[in-house]
Amino acid sequence: MSNILQLSNFGRKLTEKSGIVDLMNDLGEAVALRPDMLMLGGGNPAAIPEMQALWRESAGAFLSNQPAFDKSLASYDSPQGDPFFLDAVASMFSDRFHLPIASENVAVVSGAQLGMFCLLNLLAGEAPGGRKRKVLIPASPEYVGYADMGVEPDLFVACPAKITYPDPNDLSTFKYVVDFEALEDLVQTEDVAAVLVSRPTNPSGNVLTRDELAKLERLAERIDAWLIIDNAYGGPFPGIIEDEKELDSVFWGKRTILTYSLSKIGLPGLRTGFIIAPSEIVERITSLTAIVGLANGSLGQRIAQPFFETGKILDVSRTIVRPYYQRRRRRAVERLKDEFKKAGIDARIHKSEGSFFLLAWFPELQSGSRTLYRLLKERGVLVIPCDEFFYGLPIAERSTRNFIFEASRTQMLRISFSAPEETVEKGFQMIAQITSELLALEKSNY
Repeated sequence: MSNILQLSNFGRKLTEKSGIVDLMNDLGEAVALRPDMLMLGGGNPAAIPEMQALWRESAGAFLSNQPAFDKSLASYDSPQGDPFFLDAVASMFSDRFHLPIASENVAVVSGAQLGMFCLLNLLAGEAPGGRKRKVLIPASPEYVGYADMGVEPDLFVACPAKITYPDPNDLSTFKYVVDFEALEDLVQTEDVAAVLVSRPTNPSGNVLTRDELAKLERLAERIDAWLIIDNAYGGPFPGIIEDEKELDSVFWGKRTILTYSLSKIGLPGLRTGFIIAPSEIVERITSLTAIVGLANGSLGQRIAQPFFETGKILDVSRTIVRPYYQRRRRRAVERLKDEFKKAGIDARIHKSEGSFFLLAWFPELQSGSRTLYRLLKERGVLVIPCDEFFYGLPIAERSTRNFIFEASRTQMLRISFSAPEETVEKGFQMIAQITSELLALEKSNY
């Protein structure tokens, strides 16, 4: 009898080398084995003292309510979620934003990552009759955590974003924008089931405008697809977004699916998220939950429920979470640019409109961001190389007609500023120093 593990195609697809697995392994290794590591890599939110106090207070109130606590521990919720939590979420969105959202439009998931896995494989892939539909990334680069979610291979097709400069006289700041002309060409050749965006975008911190979202939804409707918007960092909560007016609105249409998470507002360990979608989508997500996991964990729903019932989730996003990250973001951009300038590095930072990452681009880097990442890791700084954020690109785009975009794919790092400020500042200094050393070595060997 062979002792070699025999895997199915599903098993191979979901256990082979993956960018998100590498990222999480690096984080786990650093926490367990390298306590001195400067953690500027992962998506862990900052421990904001005011938010931690509020969550402790809510958890304490739940624990002191013995009947509710005992019932929560001893009973499964509905696979759609606790009815009271579903009502609280739906009421907040309908009352505060005047949207036609009821509890039948909400489904709880064990973290938005799992919810996205269910959504993408529910909509895209091989359909009856052999039709193979894909997920369209309208502005690459996009979140690496999506890249290997497809049960079937080649689930994604991506369109390169345009690289622009908000101030033509300042090349230290660039910005991605959707190339709608190229997008139109792409949908002529691909069968698209869903258009997928994170907003703010991970890794760049780019925030698609409402006009861009409206264009994408019209495109989705025209090609019989869905527009999925991942709001892990965005509005109306957790509010890690620079433009205040975006916190007062929610983009919603008949072809729109919204995903939300409690992680970035301070509860990543509870793995609780939810999907807002037309009822036919919610029904199928509920069925998937029942089959795969019976039901979702209840603790996150119970702790967060009062915040949705009162709208407090919006208030703390505006008064605590957004100002905290806004201050940290502005300081981080200023400090990182200063470190690069002092080191004489030609580095460009994406205009930071949200999230808690900075996307740094080194146009002169020849050996690639993987080499720089390894050097930084060896010296005690953990960041994320961004080559794997550029997935699903058609071969035609890997040509000289898009030379600058193609070259940039291996010249970028994602750097988090959610760690304690002294960690961030020391990390920035080391990033500038080690990058300068690598660039000097490359020039001497040229």
